[in-house]
Amino acid sequence: MRKLIFLIQLLVILAGCRQSGLKPNYSTPPFIIDSHTHYTATDEWEKSFVEVYTRHNAMACLLIDMEDIDRGIAFAKAHPDRVIPYAAVDIDSPTITEDILKVHAMGYKGLGELFAKGDWDYNDPKYDTIWSQAETLGMPIAPHTGNLINGMMAHLRPSFLADIAANHPNLIIHGAHFGNPWYEEAAEATRRNKNLYFDLSGSSLIKKENDPGYWAQWLWWTDAIGKSHMPKNAVPAWEKMLFATDEDPEAFEENIRRFNKVLDACNVSQETREKCYGLTMAKIFGIHPNTFLFLDIDSALKLKDKSIK
Repeated sequence: MRKLIFLIQLLVILAGCRQSGLKPNYSTPPFIIDSHTHYTATDEWEKSFVEVYTRHNAMACLLIDMEDIDRGIAFAKAHPDRVIPYAAVDIDSPTITEDILKVHAMGYKGLGELFAKGDWDYNDPKYDTIWSQAETLGMPIAPHTGNLINGMMAHLRPSFLADIAANHPNLIIHGAHFGNPWYEEAAEATRRNKNLYFDLSGSSLIKKENDPGYWAQWLWWTDAIGKSHMPKNAVPAWEKMLFATDEDPEAFEENIRRFNKVLDACNVSQETREKCYGLTMAKIFGIHPNTFLFLDIDSALKLKDKSIK
Protein backbone atom coordinates (compact mmCIF):
# COMPACT_ATOMS: atom_id res chain seq x y z
CA MET A 1 0.00 0.00 0.00
CA ARG A 2 2.85 2.39 0.86
CA LYS A 3 4.46 1.69 -2.48
CA LEU A 4 1.20 2.44 -4.25
CA ILE A 5 0.78 5.73 -2.37
CA PHE A 6 4.38 6.68 -3.17
CA LEU A 7 3.82 5.89 -6.85
CA ILE A 8 0.67 8.04 -6.98
CA GLN A 9 2.48 10.93 -5.28
CA LEU A 10 5.35 10.62 -7.74
CA LEU A 11 2.98 10.69 -10.71
CA VAL A 12 1.28 13.82 -9.34
CA ILE A 13 4.65 15.53 -8.91
CA LEU A 14 5.77 14.58 -12.42
CA ALA A 15 2.48 15.80 -13.87
CA GLY A 16 2.94 19.10 -12.07
CA CYS A 17 6.46 19.42 -13.42
CA ARG A 18 5.25 18.83 -16.97
CA GLN A 19 2.48 21.37 -16.48
CA SER A 20 4.87 24.00 -15.10
CA GLY A 21 7.25 23.37 -17.97
CA LEU A 22 4.67 24.10 -20.65
CA LYS A 23 5.47 27.15 -22.74
CA PRO A 24 2.94 29.95 -22.10
CA ASN A 25 0.45 30.34 -24.93
CA TYR A 26 -0.08 33.96 -25.99
CA SER A 27 -1.69 33.17 -29.33
CA THR A 28 -5.02 34.72 -30.29
CA PRO A 29 -7.41 34.71 -33.22
CA PRO A 30 -7.08 37.73 -35.53
CA PHE A 31 -10.20 39.36 -34.04
CA ILE A 32 -10.60 40.09 -30.32
CA ILE A 33 -13.26 41.78 -28.23
CA ASP A 34 -12.47 42.15 -24.55
CA SER A 35 -15.99 41.83 -23.17
CA HIS A 36 -15.29 43.49 -19.82
CA THR A 37 -12.75 46.16 -18.92
CA HIS A 38 -13.01 49.47 -17.10
CA TYR A 39 -12.28 52.98 -18.33
CA THR A 40 -10.02 55.36 -16.42
CA ALA A 41 -10.46 59.01 -17.30
CA THR A 42 -6.83 60.04 -17.68
CA ASP A 43 -4.66 60.86 -20.68
CA GLU A 44 -2.16 58.20 -19.63
CA TRP A 45 -4.75 55.43 -19.46
CA GLU A 46 -6.33 56.38 -22.78
CA LYS A 47 -2.92 56.40 -24.49
CA SER A 48 -2.07 52.99 -23.04
CA PHE A 49 -5.44 51.53 -24.04
CA VAL A 50 -5.18 52.69 -27.66
CA GLU A 51 -1.59 51.45 -27.96
CA VAL A 52 -2.23 47.99 -26.48
CA TYR A 53 -5.57 47.29 -28.14
CA THR A 54 -4.37 48.54 -31.53
CA ARG A 55 -1.27 46.33 -31.28
CA HIS A 56 -3.48 43.31 -30.61
CA ASN A 57 -6.19 44.23 -33.17
CA ALA A 58 -8.67 44.28 -30.31
CA MET A 59 -11.84 46.06 -29.28
CA ALA A 60 -13.30 46.31 -25.80
CA CYS A 61 -16.64 46.65 -24.09
CA LEU A 62 -15.44 49.62 -22.10
CA LEU A 63 -17.33 50.09 -18.83
CA ILE A 64 -17.53 53.81 -18.06
CA ASP A 65 -18.58 55.30 -14.71
CA MET A 66 -21.40 57.81 -14.72
CA GLU A 67 -19.17 60.65 -13.54
CA ASP A 68 -17.05 60.10 -16.67
CA ILE A 69 -19.80 59.57 -19.24
CA ASP A 70 -19.07 62.75 -21.22
CA ARG A 71 -15.34 62.16 -21.53
CA GLY A 72 -15.90 58.43 -21.97
CA ILE A 73 -18.27 58.76 -24.93
CA ALA A 74 -15.94 61.30 -26.55
CA PHE A 75 -13.12 58.76 -26.25
CA ALA A 76 -15.34 56.03 -27.68
CA LYS A 77 -16.38 58.15 -30.65
CA ALA A 78 -12.75 59.06 -31.32
CA HIS A 79 -11.90 55.34 -31.47
CA PRO A 80 -14.94 53.52 -32.93
CA ASP A 81 -12.72 50.65 -34.07
CA ARG A 82 -11.56 49.99 -30.49
CA VAL A 83 -14.38 50.92 -28.11
CA ILE A 84 -17.87 49.57 -27.48
CA PRO A 85 -19.06 52.00 -24.79
CA TYR A 86 -21.05 50.75 -21.78
CA ALA A 87 -22.49 53.08 -19.15
CA ALA A 88 -22.08 51.90 -15.56
CA VAL A 89 -25.47 53.13 -14.38
CA ASP A 90 -26.51 52.72 -10.75
CA ILE A 91 -29.52 50.40 -10.78
CA ASP A 92 -30.63 51.78 -7.41
CA SER A 93 -30.59 55.40 -8.58
CA PRO A 94 -33.96 57.18 -8.27
CA THR A 95 -33.31 58.53 -11.80
CA ILE A 96 -32.35 55.21 -13.37
CA THR A 97 -34.98 55.38 -16.14
CA GLU A 98 -33.82 58.85 -17.18
CA ASP A 99 -30.17 57.81 -16.84
CA ILE A 100 -30.63 54.92 -19.28
CA LEU A 101 -32.41 57.10 -21.82
CA LYS A 102 -29.69 59.74 -21.48
CA VAL A 103 -26.73 57.40 -22.06
CA HIS A 104 -28.54 55.66 -24.93
CA ALA A 105 -29.07 59.02 -26.63
CA MET A 106 -25.39 59.83 -26.11
CA GLY A 107 -24.37 56.72 -28.05
CA TYR A 108 -23.73 54.13 -25.35
CA LYS A 109 -24.24 50.59 -26.64
CA GLY A 110 -24.67 48.70 -23.37
CA LEU A 111 -25.07 48.98 -19.60
CA GLY A 112 -22.47 47.77 -17.13
CA GLU A 113 -20.85 46.82 -14.97
CA LEU A 114 -24.05 46.67 -12.93
CA PHE A 115 -24.20 45.87 -9.22
CA ALA A 116 -27.00 44.73 -6.90
CA LYS A 117 -25.44 46.34 -3.85
CA GLY A 118 -28.59 47.22 -1.92
CA ASP A 119 -31.14 44.95 -0.29
CA TRP A 120 -32.50 43.33 -3.46
CA ASP A 121 -31.52 40.49 -5.76
CA TYR A 122 -31.14 41.15 -9.49
CA ASN A 123 -34.43 39.37 -10.16
CA ASP A 124 -36.41 41.45 -7.66
CA PRO A 125 -39.48 43.05 -9.28
CA LYS A 126 -38.00 46.41 -8.28
CA TYR A 127 -35.52 46.09 -11.15
CA ASP A 128 -37.76 44.69 -13.86
CA THR A 129 -38.39 48.10 -15.42
CA ILE A 130 -34.63 48.41 -15.98
CA TRP A 131 -34.37 45.08 -17.77
CA SER A 132 -37.44 45.84 -19.88
CA GLN A 133 -36.02 49.21 -20.84
CA ALA A 134 -32.64 47.75 -21.81
CA GLU A 135 -34.38 45.02 -23.81
CA THR A 136 -36.50 47.57 -25.69
CA LEU A 137 -33.49 49.78 -26.44
CA GLY A 138 -31.35 46.84 -27.56
CA MET A 139 -28.69 47.51 -24.92
CA PRO A 140 -26.88 44.40 -23.62
CA ILE A 141 -26.23 44.39 -19.89
CA ALA A 142 -23.11 43.28 -18.01
CA PRO A 143 -24.04 42.56 -14.38
CA HIS A 144 -21.46 41.56 -11.78
CA THR A 145 -21.90 38.09 -10.28
CA GLY A 146 -20.32 36.53 -7.21
CA ASN A 147 -18.26 38.15 -4.52
CA LEU A 148 -17.52 41.85 -4.30
CA ILE A 149 -14.32 43.57 -3.22
CA ASN A 150 -16.02 44.43 0.08
CA GLY A 151 -16.87 40.78 0.73
CA MET A 152 -20.60 41.01 -0.04
CA MET A 153 -22.17 38.52 -2.43
CA ALA A 154 -25.68 37.44 -1.37
CA HIS A 155 -27.62 39.48 -3.96
CA LEU A 156 -25.25 38.66 -6.83
CA ARG A 157 -25.91 35.00 -7.58
CA PRO A 158 -25.88 33.96 -11.25
CA SER A 159 -29.25 32.21 -10.88
CA PHE A 160 -30.88 35.64 -10.61
CA LEU A 161 -29.60 36.42 -14.11
CA ALA A 162 -31.22 33.21 -15.35
CA ASP A 163 -34.59 34.54 -14.22
CA ILE A 164 -33.99 37.84 -16.03
CA ALA A 165 -32.87 36.04 -19.19
CA ALA A 166 -35.95 33.82 -19.20
CA ASN A 167 -38.32 36.74 -18.64
CA HIS A 168 -36.58 38.98 -21.20
CA PRO A 169 -35.55 36.67 -24.05
CA ASN A 170 -34.46 39.54 -26.31
CA LEU A 171 -32.12 41.02 -23.71
CA ILE A 172 -28.48 40.01 -24.10
CA ILE A 173 -26.82 39.44 -20.73
CA HIS A 174 -23.12 38.78 -20.25
CA GLY A 175 -22.44 38.29 -16.57
CA ALA A 176 -19.05 39.02 -15.09
CA HIS A 177 -16.82 36.45 -13.37
CA PHE A 178 -18.85 33.29 -14.12
CA GLY A 179 -20.64 33.57 -10.77
CA ASN A 180 -17.48 33.18 -8.67
CA PRO A 181 -17.78 31.01 -6.59
CA TRP A 182 -21.12 29.67 -7.91
CA TYR A 183 -19.67 28.22 -11.11
CA GLU A 184 -22.06 25.29 -11.48
CA GLU A 185 -25.01 27.62 -11.00
CA ALA A 186 -23.65 29.99 -13.65
CA ALA A 187 -23.05 27.13 -16.08
CA GLU A 188 -26.55 25.73 -15.72
CA ALA A 189 -28.04 29.22 -16.05
CA THR A 190 -26.26 29.85 -19.34
CA ARG A 191 -26.93 26.32 -20.64
CA ARG A 192 -30.66 26.92 -20.26
CA ASN A 193 -30.81 30.49 -21.55
CA LYS A 194 -29.72 31.30 -25.08
CA ASN A 195 -29.31 35.02 -24.32
CA LEU A 196 -27.08 34.58 -21.24
CA TYR A 197 -23.27 34.48 -21.39
CA PHE A 198 -20.44 34.77 -18.85
CA ASP A 199 -16.84 35.88 -18.79
CA LEU A 200 -14.04 34.30 -16.75
CA SER A 201 -12.34 37.50 -15.62
CA GLY A 202 -11.23 38.27 -12.09
CA SER A 203 -9.67 35.96 -9.53
CA SER A 204 -11.06 32.66 -10.86
CA LEU A 205 -8.30 31.88 -13.35
CA ILE A 206 -5.71 32.96 -10.81
CA LYS A 207 -6.95 30.66 -8.05
CA LYS A 208 -7.24 27.77 -10.55
CA GLU A 209 -3.89 28.51 -12.23
CA ASN A 210 -2.60 25.03 -11.40
CA ASP A 211 -5.85 23.26 -12.30
CA PRO A 212 -6.87 24.72 -15.68
CA GLY A 213 -8.94 21.67 -16.58
CA TYR A 214 -11.22 22.39 -13.61
CA TRP A 215 -13.72 24.27 -15.78
CA ALA A 216 -14.62 21.28 -17.96
CA GLN A 217 -16.74 19.73 -15.18
CA TRP A 218 -19.13 22.71 -15.24
CA LEU A 219 -19.10 23.28 -19.01
CA TRP A 220 -19.99 19.69 -19.73
CA TRP A 221 -22.86 19.57 -22.22
CA THR A 222 -21.32 19.88 -25.68
CA ASP A 223 -21.57 16.14 -26.32
CA ALA A 224 -25.10 16.02 -24.88
CA ILE A 225 -26.67 18.44 -27.37
CA GLY A 226 -29.72 16.83 -28.97
CA LYS A 227 -30.18 14.36 -26.12
CA SER A 228 -32.85 14.20 -23.44
CA HIS A 229 -33.16 17.08 -20.99
CA MET A 230 -31.21 19.46 -23.23
CA PRO A 231 -32.68 22.76 -24.47
CA LYS A 232 -33.54 22.57 -28.16
CA ASN A 233 -31.53 25.75 -28.81
CA ALA A 234 -28.49 24.68 -26.79
CA VAL A 235 -25.06 25.48 -28.21
CA PRO A 236 -21.66 23.97 -27.35
CA ALA A 237 -20.76 24.88 -23.79
CA TRP A 238 -17.66 26.96 -24.42
CA GLU A 239 -19.52 29.13 -26.92
CA LYS A 240 -21.21 30.70 -23.89
CA MET A 241 -17.91 31.91 -22.43
CA LEU A 242 -16.30 35.24 -23.29
CA PHE A 243 -12.77 36.58 -23.09
CA ALA A 244 -12.39 39.49 -20.68
CA THR A 245 -9.59 41.15 -18.74
CA ASP A 246 -11.18 43.38 -16.06
CA GLU A 247 -7.68 44.86 -15.70
CA ASP A 248 -5.68 47.77 -17.04
CA PRO A 249 -4.26 47.49 -20.59
CA GLU A 250 -0.81 46.51 -19.32
CA ALA A 251 -2.29 43.18 -18.16
CA PHE A 252 -3.81 42.32 -21.54
CA GLU A 253 -1.25 39.67 -22.51
CA GLU A 254 -1.29 38.08 -19.07
CA ASN A 255 -5.05 37.63 -19.38
CA ILE A 256 -4.57 36.02 -22.79
CA ARG A 257 -2.10 33.58 -21.23
CA ARG A 258 -4.51 32.68 -18.41
CA PHE A 259 -7.45 32.22 -20.75
CA ASN A 260 -5.46 30.15 -23.26
CA LYS A 261 -4.19 27.90 -20.50
CA VAL A 262 -7.78 27.00 -19.70
CA LEU A 263 -8.84 26.62 -23.34
CA ASP A 264 -5.85 24.35 -23.98
CA ALA A 265 -6.52 22.19 -20.92
CA CYS A 266 -10.20 21.84 -21.83
CA ASN A 267 -9.46 21.02 -25.50
CA VAL A 268 -11.53 23.90 -26.88
CA SER A 269 -11.52 23.94 -30.68
CA GLN A 270 -10.10 26.78 -32.73
CA GLU A 271 -13.54 27.59 -34.11
CA THR A 272 -14.97 27.97 -30.62
CA ARG A 273 -11.95 29.96 -29.40
CA GLU A 274 -12.63 32.52 -32.10
CA LYS A 275 -16.15 32.92 -30.74
CA CYS A 276 -14.91 33.22 -27.15
CA TYR A 277 -12.34 35.80 -28.13
CA GLY A 278 -14.61 38.03 -30.14
CA LEU A 279 -16.98 36.63 -32.75
CA THR A 280 -19.82 36.11 -30.27
CA MET A 281 -19.74 39.76 -29.20
CA ALA A 282 -19.30 40.83 -32.81
CA LYS A 283 -22.46 38.97 -33.71
CA ILE A 284 -24.36 40.60 -30.85
CA PHE A 285 -23.35 44.11 -31.92
CA GLY A 286 -23.22 43.64 -35.68
CA ILE A 287 -19.49 44.41 -35.87
CA HIS A 288 -17.61 43.24 -38.94
CA PRO A 289 -14.47 41.31 -37.92
CA ASN A 290 -12.47 42.72 -40.83
CA THR A 291 -13.18 46.39 -40.19
CA PHE A 292 -13.83 46.46 -36.42
CA LEU A 293 -16.71 48.83 -37.14
CA PHE A 294 -20.45 48.69 -36.50
CA LEU A 295 -22.47 47.84 -39.60
CA ASP A 296 -25.73 49.30 -40.83
CA ILE A 297 -28.83 47.28 -39.95
CA ASP A 298 -29.11 45.38 -43.25
CA SER A 299 -25.42 44.43 -43.28
CA ALA A 300 -25.53 43.41 -39.62
CA LEU A 301 -28.45 41.07 -40.25
CA LYS A 302 -26.60 39.46 -43.18
CA LEU A 303 -23.54 39.04 -40.96
CA LYS A 304 -25.58 37.32 -38.24
CA ASP A 305 -27.20 34.98 -40.76
CA LYS A 306 -24.16 34.08 -42.85
CA SER A 307 -20.74 35.10 -41.62
CA ILE A 308 -20.94 34.04 -37.99
CA LYS A 309 -22.60 30.75 -37.21
